Amino acid sequence: MKKVTMVLAILFATLATGTLADDAGLENRVKALEGNMPNLPAGLYVNGEIEGIYDDKTYDSGWDSRAELQVGISQDLDIDKNMLNLNWVGATMTYDSDYALDSTLDNTIVEKQLGFGNNFATIYVGETDAQRIGFAKTSKIGAPIIITESSSRLDHNEKTVLVLGGFEKETEFEFDAYRLKREKPWGVVVGYDNNEDSLYASATVSLLGLADVSYMIIDTTAAGSASYTTDTRQEGYAIGGTLRRWDIPMQWGVELWDDKDTGLASDDRIDMGVMYNVTPSTYVTAHRTMNDDLGYDGNYYGVVHNVYANYDAGKRADKQDGLEIGLYLHDKSGTSTITGADYADTQAILGSVKYKF
Repeated sequence: MKKVTMVLAILFATLATGTLADDAGLENRVKALEGNMPNLPAGLYVNGEIEGIYDDKTYDSGWDSRAELQVGISQDLDIDKNMLNLNWVGATMTYDSDYALDSTLDNTIVEKQLGFGNNFATIYVGETDAQRIGFAKTSKIGAPIIITESSSRLDHNEKTVLVLGGFEKETEFEFDAYRLKREKPWGVVVGYDNNEDSLYASATVSLLGLADVSYMIIDTTAAGSASYTTDTRQEGYAIGGTLRRWDIPMQWGVELWDDKDTGLASDDRIDMGVMYNVTPSTYVTAHRTMNDDLGYDGNYYGVVHNVYANYDAGKRADKQDGLEIGLYLHDKSGTSTITGADYADTQAILGSVKYKF
């Protein structure tokens, strides 16, 4: 019995020693692995969206898929240790499989830009659309982006843009959604595109928090431009706001663009849109364009349901992360500004399933 007891004791001691050795070895391997991990910079972020869209008039199979991935970094700076009074710096770039502004750039890295500044002024350099902040108010949910001018309120040409005033953005590189600070209810944007010799300038002011009004010009000199053969001036006016102050979950906006007869559209172009939250997770949208760059007058309607990942009460419904399911009706007509022919078969029903993160 003693021999059996001694053998068992030796066996258990051996097993225990082996287990402890294995634990120690595992711990050492984990420490070694952690020591070899790359040190990711603070402020690194990744966001984007992956979408499946149904459009039987555009795609042979009816379905198409697309993806957009933005990688960036945003860091606070020590304002006490720099003479330029800077408190923020950041940079970003985007991979887009279906680049709406230029199809020749599909499946490439676009919108490479950097920014730096403080609470009053920020400078953006690169393929940026910072010139649009404060101006583009009509929520283009389910409505197409139609831009045929080389320099436009939405372009991502190489430029330098200075943003001043009370703009508050959802992220430092998100320019199609903003708020104006209550203590500083105004903003000014000035930008320059050296390749097109285009100057962008806009001003936005809050009307007692009821609505925001904006004015924008884009001046291009033909002598210094790579694309323009005549001097061009575009002027835009916009007004938009929200009715949430009266507990009405609705956002609205109107834009008017005058190309001074230098664009494809000879008359003023008008955009107007509204978005209404039926429930916190479902909204409806209606959008109308008149005399757009391609010659369409169009009505665009949508019903969108969201399954939120992390609900943020400070964001618009269309900016929330999570799963988005939408059904859209496009009803448009007109004469092509390019061919002069009347458009035919201009009604379409579209569907979309999108994951945003």
